[in-house]
Amino acid sequence: MGDYGIWAVVPPLVAIILCFVTKRVLVSLFLGIFTGGLIISNGNPLAGMAYSIDKIIISIKDPWNLKLLLFTFFMGSGIAFIWQLGGSKALETWAVKKIDSRKKVGIGAWILGIIVCINDVLNAAVVGNSFRDMSHKFNISSEKLSYVLDSTAAPISALLISDWIAFQIGMIQNGIDIAGITGIGAVQGYLRSIPFNLYSILSVLFVGIIVITGRDYGPMLKAEIRAIKEGKIHRDGASPMLDVGYELGEPKDVKPRLGTFFFPLITVVVVSVLGILWTGRSGTGLMNILENSDAALALLWGAFAMTLVGMLIAFLSKINVEESMDIFLDGFKLMIMTGGILVMAWSIGNVTSDMNLSNYLISLVGEDLALTPLIVVVFLLGMFTAFATGTSWGTMAIMTPMTIPLVYQITANPQISVAMAGVVFSGAIFGDHVSPISDTTVASSIFSGADHMDHVRTQLPYALTVAAVALSMYVLYGIFKLSPVILITLGFIILVGLVFLFSNIHAKNNDFDFKDNKLSIED
Repeated sequence: MGDYGIWAVVPPLVAIILCFVTKRVLVSLFLGIFTGGLIISNGNPLAGMAYSIDKIIISIKDPWNLKLLLFTFFMGSGIAFIWQLGGSKALETWAVKKIDSRKKVGIGAWILGIIVCINDVLNAAVVGNSFRDMSHKFNISSEKLSYVLDSTAAPISALLISDWIAFQIGMIQNGIDIAGITGIGAVQGYLRSIPFNLYSILSVLFVGIIVITGRDYGPMLKAEIRAIKEGKIHRDGASPMLDVGYELGEPKDVKPRLGTFFFPLITVVVVSVLGILWTGRSGTGLMNILENSDAALALLWGAFAMTLVGMLIAFLSKINVEESMDIFLDGFKLMIMTGGILVMAWSIGNVTSDMNLSNYLISLVGEDLALTPLIVVVFLLGMFTAFATGTSWGTMAIMTPMTIPLVYQITANPQISVAMAGVVFSGAIFGDHVSPISDTTVASSIFSGADHMDHVRTQLPYALTVAAVALSMYVLYGIFKLSPVILITLGFIILVGLVFLFSNIHAKNNDFDFKDNKLSIED
């Protein structure tokens, strides 16, 4: 495919605008794909339709995508077994004794989100399944839970031990090779980049500020007021990505046990981790193992094992084979809409790749920028590219090998040059974070049971707040060369101040007292 210049921006723009306007994600994504097909086919509608269908087929056939798609469906079956066999009910009963406030639910989800760092999709699945029913119990909006999931999924996976790290190290190595840098390795470069991944760091901290203070603002505050005062987890007319109770009905008449909830989730985590280690066993050392692993296959193994454990529990609970198969298939049905959205999101990513959207955006960057404006441009370009394409990995793959040589050309400092990969990662994760066509954003909506566009809409102001502070810190670094420790500390303090400022203003405008946000089980 050739370069389409500014026309390459049109397909994702159409999809994103329609998502916000119509709140019909599946149709909006397809129309974005078809728009790209029309442009590529010079306005021929039949050729455009043929191209669009071809992109969808290619997306489904892609080995990585197919594994994640099957992972999603098997997770649905695992969730169905947990629900039907009383695991969620047992957790709710236990939570009444241990977790007695909205704040504790939020903090618990935040902490578990930090712990389950091995993969972003796995993170959303485990934390969402663990806290979805508890959130409902304490009238926490589905939008709020989906925000917590999304803001501790990709951001924490990009910072701690996960399948992301090997990929990021590989991209840094590409940049080092292109720049001709010697005396510094890719792993060392990755470690130097971590403090400059400010959006990820501040995003995780921002979630902590929100859940500990119990304060919200913007559309999230309205969602929380609705949940607290009206008891409505979703807005009227919402289309939850996953409504387990509605789709699966009442649980079977079996004794609710905590093991029914925890054993399947522990299984998916353990098997996924072991799968990553096994598929990457040809490597030497942890980083090399992660680099050689097949994370998508490992996740699929984990979800399949989770379903098998669910079947075993059903057998021990004297649920017959026919009923077990019904539960299994009902779980698959839970994920039909989700699977469709994932496929469409991947397909529009293929369209933007064919139209060389990333090359067009990169062409807008000059090679003679000073360090400070270059950092700003790299961050903003990463944000927009990932937002338009729905992929942080794709953005990292394109921009990291470009950024390191540019910075090295300006500074002749290899340490600073490799560290600036963190700016690329930061912008890419923001764009992926707020994009309605990102699979991680979709996964967060799925496992929180939120309406997808409600999740995107309520999360956007929070993400923009963190991004604005991160951008300010990058400017300060460029001008004064402040230590990343100072930048992170200053950014955290500013975020705390902004949360109190914005929440007070918006609470006053909505006639809301934050004391009402401290509902406990007695309420």
